[in-house]
Amino acid sequence: MEDKEAVKKEELDNFINLGVVFNKKREVLMIRRKKIETGHDGSILEWAFPAGKQRYDETRNDCVKREILAETGYEVNPIREISMRVHPQFHIFIVYHLCDLVSPKPVAQPMEPHEVAEIRWVKIEEIQNLITTDLDPLVKKEIEAL
Repeated sequence: MEDKEAVKKEELDNFINLGVVFNKKREVLMIRRKKIETGHDGSILEWAFPAGKQRYDETRNDCVKREILAETGYEVNPIREISMRVHPQFHIFIVYHLCDLVSPKPVAQPMEPHEVAEIRWVKIEEIQNLITTDLDPLVKKEIEAL
């Protein structure tokens, strides 16, 4: 018989839920990854929005809440899905969620220091300087409208 706890922790391969989290200052939460990845076109992924793989036993909203809390310590409420697509440089399916902060301060210590080198609130104008991979046009439009 299969271990129920093991099944709960199994993740869907190449299926990512990503959170675009904003604060009252119109800044967006971003992380600098410890492990820099290179896309099939040579693009570099170092700065990103908090995100992670969905587990078999959770909803997309539950996944994005869990991943943002684990990576940054912030608790969020997903408002709605902005977009979904196969990323053109990394061959992963991403669901982009617009999220609101529950509290302006972290509610926990980040649980993934092995993955996240830095957590930063970024001004909207600065995002394009940090994201060196393809930014979904619908996500870009949503961020600019914040």
